[in-house]
Amino acid sequence: MTSLEEVTMCRGKQMLGHDEAASWPHPDSPGPARRTALFEGSDGAEATAVWRVLDRMDVDTMWCPGPGRGHSPRCSLIETGHCDLLEKADFVLNDLGTADTYGAAVAHAVDEAVHGDKHVAVVAGWQHAESVRSRLPGSTVVEGPLTTQIVEDVARVR
Repeated sequence: MTSLEEVTMCRGKQMLGHDEAASWPHPDSPGPARRTALFEGSDGAEATAVWRVLDRMDVDTMWCPGPGRGHSPRCSLIETGHCDLLEKADFVLNDLGTADTYGAAVAHAVDEAVHGDKHVAVVAGWQHAESVRSRLPGSTVVEGPLTTQIVEDVARVR
């Protein structure tokens, strides 16, 4: 049997870039093509809530908890310039925070990596929103905290 410490140590060495929500329920019935969101946020309960809101809007959700805060310290986008989840997503909702090193690094990497029609929204506290907007010109910065309304508004942007 593996101890929790061994699992945590092993997980800590893994690089991010796999969908933490892959085992969550997906619609069984064929229907219109669903868009796919990438939710970046460290809180699993928040990710579940975002998934529920987006599922009601016929949007599939992938989840990456981001580097640090008990998750893997390695982000494939930051380290290699590529992230499979980012490639698969139709839009991105980043709620990792921008006031700390980890969250700011991911937001910056996503802002630089995404070009074209893929919408990226970054949640920032009202006191930091203006400075974050100036540092992330390719992203839409929304003032948080994250709410159902923000999730729905981001999902409606095409």
